[in-house]
Amino acid sequence: QAMKKVSNFFNKDECEKYYKLGKTLGQGSFATVKLSTCKADNTRWAVKIIKKSSLAQEDEEALKTEVDILERLDHPNIVKLKEVFDCPGNFYMVMEVCSGGELFDRIVEKEHYTEAEARNCLVAVVDGIRYCHQNNIAHRDLKPTRPMQQSSLLI
Repeated sequence: QAMKKVSNFFNKDECEKYYKLGKTLGQGSFATVKLSTCKADNTRWAVKIIKKSSLAQEDEEALKTEVDILERLDHPNIVKLKEVFDCPGNFYMVMEVCSGGELFDRIVEKEHYTEAEARNCLVAVVDGIRYCHQNNIAHRDLKPTRPMQQSSLLI
């Protein structure tokens, strides 16, 4: 009996059958994001791991809404959701990797932006927001600490 319990501990969630989870990219109160590699084609993805035990019922509903929205959106400045795994202990969201750091860190590091640089940055953000609004979606959590692509912004 006890042996069966221990062996269940070593069972991998469905996501880990398809993705090799690597280093942690970020951590929040509800989720951890790990750099991951697809075992089938060796492509890199960010896997957001959300512990179900840390979610209240309304948080779980909000997460399902977020997934529904991300599945509908297709825009170069909005992170792409590849797939979702709903496992007994965790939700896994497989998403595009945003390797450009955070806008806030870029602003602090650079210290000075020309008008053209600031305009290009703002146009990318506004273009993504406009696309959301055209699809009747309000972001509700825009902030300069969002991850970005190396060359452009993702909201």
